[in-house]
Amino acid sequence: MDDNHWTHRLFVERPELYLPFLEEAGARAEAEVAAVAELFVRYGVQVESRVLDVACGIGRHSIPLAERGHRVTGLDISDLYIEKARERAADAGVDVRFLKGDMQHAETLLGAEAPFDAVMIMFTSNGYYGREADLHLFTQLRRLASPEAVLVVLTANRDWLIRNFDPEGMGMAGGIRILQNRALDLETSSVRSEWEFYRGEGNDLRLELRLQMDHRVYSLHELKALLEDAGWEYLRGLGSYRGVGPGLSDLTYDSMDMWLVARVGAPGP
Repeated sequence: MDDNHWTHRLFVERPELYLPFLEEAGARAEAEVAAVAELFVRYGVQVESRVLDVACGIGRHSIPLAERGHRVTGLDISDLYIEKARERAADAGVDVRFLKGDMQHAETLLGAEAPFDAVMIMFTSNGYYGREADLHLFTQLRRLASPEAVLVVLTANRDWLIRNFDPEGMGMAGGIRILQNRALDLETSSVRSEWEFYRGEGNDLRLELRLQMDHRVYSLHELKALLEDAGWEYLRGLGSYRGVGPGLSDLTYDSMDMWLVARVGAPGP
């Protein structure tokens, strides 16, 4: 990994700045895990199956899936997040194998753990390094998967983003404030952003970190084509989980989140 890349500067050098936002997303993760469990049932992923959670963070999805009876391995680049994930798993009384490492090298890091019966990559954790890197990532994940494995991806829906694009944003959690300035590059389908992390309140705000970020986003047909190029067989695209009704909805332009389900197909590159 490039030490100057925004992912390294945030998740490796200053992970404590984003930690409160991961911790605040617990309620959202509960609904997402319920949706994942529903998809596992629908597509034949049995209880006690081996599940890989890529970019697992602090284990918000890994731990509840382990509580449901799955054998889960989580991979994340942040030492701090892996430490927190292990603590949370111990508190929950479940056994999850959390490994520290860059998902760009997933096959090398996880070869001894494979094969996996299900692979998931959640919270828009793809797109950090562009399309070619995503193709390389999903090709590696295909090679780590068992012959009947299912892939679940939760990411941003580019079509919703275009219709609802906001060039400015702010988030607050745990005494950290993030100010965001964004631009959408239609030629590359990338959101180019500047994030500023501040600590403190009122007149005592202190700038902790400024990042220039570039994040590739996808429409359904683009992500479908990418996964097929990587050797996955597309099954279905679904929309945001709203926490009501039977579960995931059909994907529309009004779906902020995009879920894509695939299974192992023909061998990829």
